Amino acid sequence: PVKPIQLIVPYGPGGDSDLTARVWAEFAKQRLGQPVVVVNKAGGGGLAGTLAAAKARPDGYTLYLVQAGPVLILPQTASAGYAFDSFAYIARVMIANCAVVVRADAPWKDLNEFGADAKTNPGKYIFATPGATAWLTFAMRNWQSISGAQLKQVEYQSGAETINAVVGGHADMNFMFPQTYAPMVRAGKLKILAIGAKSKDFPDAPTFADLGIKGNYFGWAGIAAPKGTPKEIIDKLTAVTEDMSKDPAFAKAIENMGAMPDFTAGEAWMRQLKEQQAEMTLVLRNLNMLKK
Repeated sequence: PVKPIQLIVPYGPGGDSDLTARVWAEFAKQRLGQPVVVVNKAGGGGLAGTLAAAKARPDGYTLYLVQAGPVLILPQTASAGYAFDSFAYIARVMIANCAVVVRADAPWKDLNEFGADAKTNPGKYIFATPGATAWLTFAMRNWQSISGAQLKQVEYQSGAETINAVVGGHADMNFMFPQTYAPMVRAGKLKILAIGAKSKDFPDAPTFADLGIKGNYFGWAGIAAPKGTPKEIIDKLTAVTEDMSKDPAFAKAIENMGAMPDFTAGEAWMRQLKEQQAEMTLVLRNLNMLKK
């Protein structure tokens, strides 16, 4: 590149998406020789930023921090102005062990206890979400439909805002990436009611499987570009991402957020994306939320 690159994040600053983007941008700058500027374009549950990225000039100077909600879910529920195929998918850079968290002084010991209470008291408790069509939101809505719990849903602009809402007592629970919840759990402000898989960082936290709750509760983030971006640029950005994934400093930066570095690209990543897209289609159909 001969000028700065912008990396669009479809959520507000301070959340898991933003933190991941800033780590990738810093290590990409070292390898590309040009600044990578993170641009937060929040709104519409990820729609505003994703649409801006999809419509950007496909010249390699606009990239996109991609997650499941905006590309696998939103286009299936509404006329988003873009589709899954509006992007060239470069590489996944991390996976994350998501968790349901509540205030540390909350009375429930696990998600089953909370679910039983919420089922007995419909509408009493508030679920804070980073956006109506975020994957995190639909994972929890799927849990609600299975458990019978009925919660009020309040939408915020980022994961950081939802965490602050729970800590401040404005909401009762959320389902979030470790980049956002881990520091608050370590600080004793939040506790985990259920986590995606056994965690060495939080060994006492029960997993969804421990609680008899079926499903895949892992999140991810990757880098994409507008469809039509030249192959040589996609190939270079893929190689740059693969190179940084081998850098111990990059791995440490991702791990410091509570996530796990993960380089997956090409057909392997596309196959996983298509599989998750099919899973989301089933969830949306069960919730009667597929667009007509």
